[in-house]
Amino acid sequence: MRLSLPKALLADHLQIVAKAIPTKNTITGLDGILFESNGENLILTATNHELGIQTQFSTVHKEVAKVVLPGKVVEIIRRLPGDSVQISVNPENYLTDITSGQAEFQVYGLNADDYPVFPTENLERAQCSFKIVAGDLRRALRQTLFAVSHDEGKPAFTGILFSLNDNTLALSSSDTFRLATTSCSVENSGSAFTFLVPGKTLQEVIRIFSDDAASIVATVMQNQLFLTCEDIRFSSRLLDENFPNIERVVPKEFIGQATIDAATFAHAVDRAALLSEGTNHVIRLSIGDDIMVVRASSKHGKIQEQLPLSLQGEGVEIALNSRFVLDMLKINEGDQCSIEITGANKPCIMRDSLYPNYLYLVLPIKI
Repeated sequence: MRLSLPKALLADHLQIVAKAIPTKNTITGLDGILFESNGENLILTATNHELGIQTQFSTVHKEVAKVVLPGKVVEIIRRLPGDSVQISVNPENYLTDITSGQAEFQVYGLNADDYPVFPTENLERAQCSFKIVAGDLRRALRQTLFAVSHDEGKPAFTGILFSLNDNTLALSSSDTFRLATTSCSVENSGSAFTFLVPGKTLQEVIRIFSDDAASIVATVMQNQLFLTCEDIRFSSRLLDENFPNIERVVPKEFIGQATIDAATFAHAVDRAALLSEGTNHVIRLSIGDDIMVVRASSKHGKIQEQLPLSLQGEGVEIALNSRFVLDMLKINEGDQCSIEITGANKPCIMRDSLYPNYLYLVLPIKI
């Protein structure tokens, strides 16, 4: 294999696939990247058995060859001094020369025949397939990923539930102390379907599909989710767990609703969190007519701050985890945030004024 490539282009594609390189691996070669020239394109692939990413771009070289290079190649290419890079692979021992400017590297490659084959989706055998705008998917993930559990003892809560119904896709997540759910429009020609995707693999979707206007084709086949957008292919295994029915959790009746400036609320909670107490980072919200009082106290001191708001119905005195509140306010895009009140020791629901379909439920802390 002999290639001459623009360094910036190769570096960008390597940064994308590198997100699938396993950080801990006992299988030789799996911590590397597969370079494959098919005569028209250079195809780069990385996988850790749970997550796979593949990207490609056209080259002027017509040679057909492949090699696995160690993950270090990502930093090697990024730090090369020249604008172009030359790659030459010895087919007998896979020793790879990488040259750019005055820098010359020799990297020990591996036989690509031992590298796992990137799974291929088949639309005819797919359980479901739909199109979604990348910006809509990234927004829905931002609104739900932060509520995913990191407790491997609760495997069903380590993922996001995707619920496809007609041309609407709903995403839901929970760590048992809070719940986030949202929805977006899709192009779907199939029937209703649900599947559970690990949150840790979905983190990469936000990073690699950066063009909000692009269209993503999503396909579920067997135990895999595939996302394809232009020259990028993404695959993730699915979780074989039962996510709870969220309809049973979300309150249907409220005693009041408060509306407050989202930025003002976020700054006040951020200040109160400095003195919030215990592992639950407790803050107290007193919601009354036209005023919310934010309080926190600990062995280091106490804070009290008044904020203007609009209240319909009854107010409440409620204790919440300040980090849970801030997580939602950080992704709130509208000017206002609403709080739907069900009672002092009952869940409260926060909503973003820009996205009425978005719902964030938080359980209170009983003091």
